[in-house]
Amino acid sequence: MSFKTHALRAGAFSAATLLVLTACGDDNGDEPDGDNGAAEENGAAEENGDNGEAAAEGDTLTLALFGEEPYSWLDENGEPTGATIAVAEEIFNNRLGYDLEVEQTDWGNLITGLNAGHWDVVSAGMSINAERCAEAAFGEPELIYQTAFLLEEGNPADVHTFEDLLDADLDVVALSGGVESPWLEEVGVDHDTVDNAQDGIDFVEGGRADVFALTAASLEAMAGDSPGLEVTDPFTHEFSVGAHTFRTEDQDLIDEFNEELADLMESGEYLDIVGEFGFTEDQIPPIELTAQELCEQDADEVAAEYGLDD
Repeated sequence: MSFKTHALRAGAFSAATLLVLTACGDDNGDEPDGDNGAAEENGAAEENGDNGEAAAEGDTLTLALFGEEPYSWLDENGEPTGATIAVAEEIFNNRLGYDLEVEQTDWGNLITGLNAGHWDVVSAGMSINAERCAEAAFGEPELIYQTAFLLEEGNPADVHTFEDLLDADLDVVALSGGVESPWLEEVGVDHDTVDNAQDGIDFVEGGRADVFALTAASLEAMAGDSPGLEVTDPFTHEFSVGAHTFRTEDQDLIDEFNEELADLMESGEYLDIVGEFGFTEDQIPPIELTAQELCEQDADEVAAEYGLDD
């Protein structure tokens, strides 16, 4: 299919920009949403239902992506691609019949823009945790993540976990709003943040930082061949699983998505889709694992329950 794509970068994502982004249920993208993301002012409230469901006039969904390989990014032609985008296309477009539009923004804007009604779904492999569950809803779990560091080739400081960074005297950066930053804070590691993955890579390549902490799959895909640098072996600081993200009021859409996702998982088609982007069976969680468990329970306890803490 052909996506309609709007690429948004950090400097352009202002309050004024938010007001003119494609809104849920706006066929021509000219009108802003109301407070709950439903297009009540243009007369679509009855079609959307009273609970703000995302399926609207024209059956168009707007997806937000982040720009992080191998999950979701814009290719050299400006076309959306990546594992989560491929899953979204299969479920929302091929199976459920929605037309799709795609916006790209910085990580810290994903949930904010979702709840403001500027997109209907975040397709960025966002990790499920209690803090995010208080702000948004998640589809069922899709991909298990591990962490890695991008640093000088040879790893002269011999750092392999967050705890190793405590006495290493290194300048560390992490993604603003990503799970790595609070993990670093929890351990007590001083660090700075960047708005997007490429900035973190550029900081290390340019000598402005010694270490960039991010998901292992992203660092391998985006910087695995960087001259003079290396990506450390993956490690698990805390059990982390990513999924598509929705507004809490869009339960019908979530249910539709989850039903099709379960079918993909059970048939093996899900692995076929994400395998094209380097993911393996070991990175796919048990189908019995639920987003609710990850929202309400300690992540490591959930991992132990499912035998995923090895």
